[in-house]
Amino acid sequence: MHNYNLLYEPWLPVRWCSGAPPSTVGLRETLIRAHEITELATDNPLETIALNRLLAALIASAFPSMATPEGWFAVWDRAQFDPTVLDTYLANYADKFDLLSPTRPFYSDPNTETQALSPMARLQHAATSGNNALLFSHDLDSVPLALPLAEAARALVCTQAAALGGGVAKPFNLCHGPLVGGAFFWLRGLAGGDTSAGDVSLFRALLLNLPPTEAVWGNQQKDRGATWETDKPPVAEKRWVHGIRDLFTFQSRRLHLVLDSEQRAVGVFYNQGSKIDDRQFDDPHLAQVEGKDGFYPLRFRTDRALWQDSTIYLMTKEGTAGKPPATFDWLSRPDNLAELGQGITGQSRFSADVFGMVNDQAKVELWRHERVTVYPDIIQEPGRWDVLNKLIKEADFRADRLREATRAYAMRVRLNKSYGTRLGDVERADRDNLVQMLGTTSRYWVGLGQQFEPFLAQIAQANQEMLGDTLTAWKKAAWRLARKALQDSIESLATDARAFQAVIEAETVLSRGTLSTKTTKPELA
Repeated sequence: MHNYNLLYEPWLPVRWCSGAPPSTVGLRETLIRAHEITELATDNPLETIALNRLLAALIASAFPSMATPEGWFAVWDRAQFDPTVLDTYLANYADKFDLLSPTRPFYSDPNTETQALSPMARLQHAATSGNNALLFSHDLDSVPLALPLAEAARALVCTQAAALGGGVAKPFNLCHGPLVGGAFFWLRGLAGGDTSAGDVSLFRALLLNLPPTEAVWGNQQKDRGATWETDKPPVAEKRWVHGIRDLFTFQSRRLHLVLDSEQRAVGVFYNQGSKIDDRQFDDPHLAQVEGKDGFYPLRFRTDRALWQDSTIYLMTKEGTAGKPPATFDWLSRPDNLAELGQGITGQSRFSADVFGMVNDQAKVELWRHERVTVYPDIIQEPGRWDVLNKLIKEADFRADRLREATRAYAMRVRLNKSYGTRLGDVERADRDNLVQMLGTTSRYWVGLGQQFEPFLAQIAQANQEMLGDTLTAWKKAAWRLARKALQDSIESLATDARAFQAVIEAETVLSRGTLSTKTTKPELA
């Protein structure tokens, strides 16, 4: 009988702090040598965050004392995970990590009740399978995809965490996994830290994403624990989730791999697993946005860069329009920062990876992996956050003005009508098509995004009395970039009298917000 125990088999690709070439290692080696590892090295953002949270669940289970400040800082100060403690825990559940166990396979269920065999592409969001668009691969469902067991194991973890709902199944229809519908923030450590000295390592990241607060750990008394701690595969049910060990290993599907004679995964029996009926605490890696019916997760959008929502994921404690991730909130507290040592203060720069997808029901439109900078003082000090809020509002205002200026140009060039004239549906569509083709606001946001980081640093680190100068400089930068975006898009098209008139009218609207020369003063760079 074959086995493939993920504690020891090499299946996790990692990058080393020493600069050695990336390699693959087992779960046990990953955790014992986490202080020597920079990060996981997968090329799939959803897979990366799913695996990170699997590792976090393992650490939370093996080191339950980390739920308390005393236990957490003891591990932090040790600078690596105690292999004796880790091995003692893993020995109790070693058989549950066998991917090929006939009775309790890892993250699988040998009794899925499904008759039809699905291709392995169904476990990969990037594969052209089912509803997925042809974006990343040219695989066909009719041609079986054979995956090595290491790759199949990573796909299992990703599917359990990020499966998309939609479709008929038993005992209830397919539902989204926990990673669907949000942008998930994973703290890495000090930005620009020395990896060779361990300033940025998987060890530091795991601890920073498991700070000792109930807002992160949930209710430990009611937490069901990690899925491998049960003797049998979980029964599919709608249920509550109370803690991170349950949440980070939640089994949203009942899956069973089928292998060929070469021990490659060539198919999967696929059925609905459990559904989160009510999460009794907010996911600690999500920022929350206030809506009409309460708070909902901040997520990626196709039409908006993540930094434009920095006022949400860096929300001050006195803010009401959103909440930062619980991990950011803990990090922003001065007492916690002081105990971290290493000269860390509220003005220190931390980096965070952000993972997520944009989906249309059961279809993946895109996935993203971005990196943002986190300054604890912006969250801690309302005055600094207020300046950040004004920066974002100014950027939005200038983008709106640029959009109207582009409309003024399109109305004159395409329709020979002045800005402000009422248009019919056909004329409006004609104008909007030209506006979209010119893409002025896209140019503007790209340029402004490239300048955001230095301004964010000034907000966090400058003296309070200098913050007004920072805001003034930002306004000038936004104005210059808006004007440049407009000029770069339309000036080369000015080939006749009407086009020249359109350019003048567009610049007037950009400067004044109207074609009238009497109502407002022009804005100067």
